[in-house]
Amino acid sequence: MKLIPSFGEISSKTKDAFKRFPITISWAILGTLFTIYTVESGDFDDIFYGKIILTFVLGISWFIATRFFEEQFKTSKEWFMLVPFVFMLAFYFHLPTVETRFNSEFIIRFILYFIGGHLLVFVAPFILKWNKSAYFNYLKSVFTAIVRSLFFSLILYLGIVLALLAVKHLFNVDIKGERFFQIFIICLGIVNTWIYLSDFPKDIHSKKVIDYTKALEVLVKYILIPLVILYLIILYAYSLKIVINWSLPKGWVSYLVIALSFLGFIIQILINPIQKISDSRPIKRFHPWFYYLLLPLIGLLFVAIFKRINEYGITENRYFVLVLALWILAMTLYMLYSKHKRIRVFPLSLAAISLVISVGFWGAFSVSTKSQVSRFEKVYNDIKNTDFTTTYQKKDQLRSIINYLNKKEAIDKIAPILGYKPSEVFNTESKWQIRSKLMDTLAIKVTNKPENINDLLGNYHYSINEFNMLIDIKGYDFLKSMYLGNSGNKKEKTIDKYRFSLQKESNIIAIWKEDEFIDNIDCSELINTLQQQGENYNIDRSLMTLEKEIALLKVKVLFKSISMSNPNKNDKNYISNVNLYVLIKEKNAE
Repeated sequence: MKLIPSFGEISSKTKDAFKRFPITISWAILGTLFTIYTVESGDFDDIFYGKIILTFVLGISWFIATRFFEEQFKTSKEWFMLVPFVFMLAFYFHLPTVETRFNSEFIIRFILYFIGGHLLVFVAPFILKWNKSAYFNYLKSVFTAIVRSLFFSLILYLGIVLALLAVKHLFNVDIKGERFFQIFIICLGIVNTWIYLSDFPKDIHSKKVIDYTKALEVLVKYILIPLVILYLIILYAYSLKIVINWSLPKGWVSYLVIALSFLGFIIQILINPIQKISDSRPIKRFHPWFYYLLLPLIGLLFVAIFKRINEYGITENRYFVLVLALWILAMTLYMLYSKHKRIRVFPLSLAAISLVISVGFWGAFSVSTKSQVSRFEKVYNDIKNTDFTTTYQKKDQLRSIINYLNKKEAIDKIAPILGYKPSEVFNTESKWQIRSKLMDTLAIKVTNKPENINDLLGNYHYSINEFNMLIDIKGYDFLKSMYLGNSGNKKEKTIDKYRFSLQKESNIIAIWKEDEFIDNIDCSELINTLQQQGENYNIDRSLMTLEKEIALLKVKVLFKSISMSNPNKNDKNYISNVNLYVLIKEKNAE
């Protein structure tokens, strides 16, 4: 297939694509125009418009997949297109209407549906009919369509942008920055989608002659399979190390095993139509040896997953890794022992899983919440039984669980354990304050310092939430944002004729008027308060504010962030650098 077709071919394919995919292309056009409107009006970040944009983005792959599925039937089944419409409506109305409730759960669910829709595109024409040669040719057409559509869209975008820049600089024409983003949206939303759809062949099931290029064989034989062998060597060497040291595997090994599995499955899809007739030994023998060698590593994968779950409970990420591990095991056993070995099972099963795990009491969000509530109960009761005196590590575990549940707006699920609802007792508009006040109320005493230097570093950096923050400057003459630390220059530390410097190995900020020393601001008490309250980010502004009146000056300091040096052997810890707002008023100016 030619990479760059003639203009006449493009025109013909464009018309045919609209006739074949009228709903999908119309959906893409409407979504693109709506997105351009939100950019122009400045509402692109608005929660209401954002919900509509996400729905438009999600719908494209689902409409394509539905159309392909409908084409399997001899008679037209246009009513099938109602299914993605209903699905898009359900997705839109399940999204929250308030920005503060738009948490990670909704983003993750969007990603799952987005992946599911694209996976269905890879398999939709072959759900009811199967031919491995036709399926290989179809996947090749999909890949070619992706490459060509992205190539043409990119060339068009760069061409238009360069033309606008030329007009702007040569003719002094004012062109808003939003225009470049709007052009990008058009190229991605309309041009890319239209070209992508125009490359899909009709009569997919009739194309059974395999065009297996030499380049593809080289890619599989000399790049992909050697990579699989390299990963196998690394993982088996690591497994040997575990046996010798008699230690449990690190959590990171899970991702490497999953990556190896996906790479192997992709190779299986690529070599499936020619494996039995190929003269290449690596291709011919890839099945079943890859799957036999993968089985022990799947066992290593499960050990690594359950180690993390046993220590920290289930979160969405661990849930997804566990589900992927089960899916990899199922696909490996299927390829080893099934008589059919139809590779459509790979994308079809994964698409089904992405839908199933997004909802219900069995879904990622429900299971992870229940797991963390159960873990909270265990850790809380352990701390309660020791009169709320415990180690730093256990307190940090409790704080981590509260933080997790608070982000998910599930903090009230621990009410039966506490005996009260945190959201009602700590009535505040900021959910971050609920977390802080709950930890303060528990008044947990710590008997030791963190053992891990990473815990120390995390606990010795404090920051506020600056999003939409307003600063009251009433009663002050000047306001300036500053950085104080070992780096930074003199200009960055001055406000009007006053200079501020952070004293070395201390918690003191010195104030100078030109070259004359005036006074110090001692931050030691503030640091002690921060260390006692246990939180290190989204801290209440009142805890990060100092005011001081001296002979010539009234000063107010609001710290945006404070970074501490590493504790030395004497357990002393000093400010290493700060970002802050400084407000000053000269008293003789009143």
